[in-house]
Amino acid sequence: MNKSYDLTAFSHEINNSLTLIYSQLQYIEETKDILLQDENWCRMKKDFSSLFDFIRQTLSPSTATSAALEPQDLISIFEEIRSSWSHQFNDKHIQFFIQAEPKESYYVYGSKPKLLQMFHNLISNAVKAIERRNDTGKSPSITVHLSKEQGHIVLNLSDTGIGMTKEQQQRAFYRGVSFIPAGNGIGLSVVHEIADELQIKIHMDSAINQGTTFTLIFPAREYTESMPV
Repeated sequence: MNKSYDLTAFSHEINNSLTLIYSQLQYIEETKDILLQDENWCRMKKDFSSLFDFIRQTLSPSTATSAALEPQDLISIFEEIRSSWSHQFNDKHIQFFIQAEPKESYYVYGSKPKLLQMFHNLISNAVKAIERRNDTGKSPSITVHLSKEQGHIVLNLSDTGIGMTKEQQQRAFYRGVSFIPAGNGIGLSVVHEIADELQIKIHMDSAINQGTTFTLIFPAREYTESMPV
């Protein structure tokens, strides 16, 4: 068995399993309010959340072979991500929007585990940025906007979080660099590595207390127009 394939499959499966476990913890907590007053439960849930986030960021399928690229529907992928994050979005009162032209298809070529890894890390970064924003002048939200421009699919992922300075933006993709207390500096570096491997151009635009937008431009593929909806 190809070791790269094994790592990709393992990463995907463990992420799915951890998502399911965390969702079950959320459900148990919602049905038993008394747990919110249990110090051990709250500590356990916080520790699991930190471990979950670290594993999801670290187990990047970036070593998998690029020969296994397949057409992937970005709308379906983000619907899956919405489901995975639904409890946290509800808990933190974050609205999640997917904006795209009706009846348009947005297929790209790539490895689904890699795309999921990249998008999960961006969502994780957005949630943390929203949590760190002090003022409440803008409703907490994350918006995914899809469009087609000159044969390319362009994805804008925006949040209403705390934002970054110009200096922070210049270092944001460096591994080990984090602007979050107790952060590990892995998430965005993995995003950049996967984007490079899949030949996705990535750009960041951010301003303090205004939020951040990541723009991803996918390679033009002549045959994406004929992919099934």
